Amino acid sequence: MESQDLKATYRKIFKAKLTKIYDSNKTYMLDYKLQKNLKIQLDSILRFHKLRSKRPINLLFYYPLTLEFDIRKILRFYRKQKGVEIFLPLVHQESFKAVKYRLPLTKNTFDIYEPSDSLFYIKSSKIDCALIPVLGVDRAFRRIGFGKGMYDRFFSADSNKLPKIIFICRKFNFTTKIITQDYDIKGDYYLTPSKLIKSTFSLSNLSKRKAHKCFYKTKSFKVIQ
Repeated sequence: MESQDLKATYRKIFKAKLTKIYDSNKTYMLDYKLQKNLKIQLDSILRFHKLRSKRPINLLFYYPLTLEFDIRKILRFYRKQKGVEIFLPLVHQESFKAVKYRLPLTKNTFDIYEPSDSLFYIKSSKIDCALIPVLGVDRAFRRIGFGKGMYDRFFSADSNKLPKIIFICRKFNFTTKIITQDYDIKGDYYLTPSKLIKSTFSLSNLSKRKAHKCFYKTKSFKVIQ
């Protein structure tokens, strides 16, 4: 219960920070940086995939809410690329289905645009890379989202083979505390306008002060493989 309460507290803190960014009209500049950096990462992933497989790469995108990185331009760009299949979440009961991106999109009860239901959907084990928006990330590198748990249920339903998971946020919202549970989805990378953090980065031997300094001083940008 204590962990759940702490998660709810940090969820409010992180959401307030993103709301402040949105209200300050800085989203265009931050989204431009994120868009540029994300393309670098996706191009690298696509090149690596082509070296290993002849089949199209399956990418799970999302359709953004106001506090989330506006990924639509990147989505439209990769939709036109050969050898790339784009999927979007379609809310289904308490989880969602990864449905092939097709127009037109319609707004659901959560005010999220999604594709129409179809036979063109895949299990999480068939996804090669998932781009997932977050409010923040904790010390265990697990996602702090809006609290509905849809991503957690989607990936836990078929957890034999998890894709490469990239968390995305307009701000580096991070806590050195572990406030998530085992069922919360864990990422491989955390991408912000100025940082790319790998989940293999260990904080176990660092004090909170050193960890804070280390993360917030990380300005170098490297391509992931």
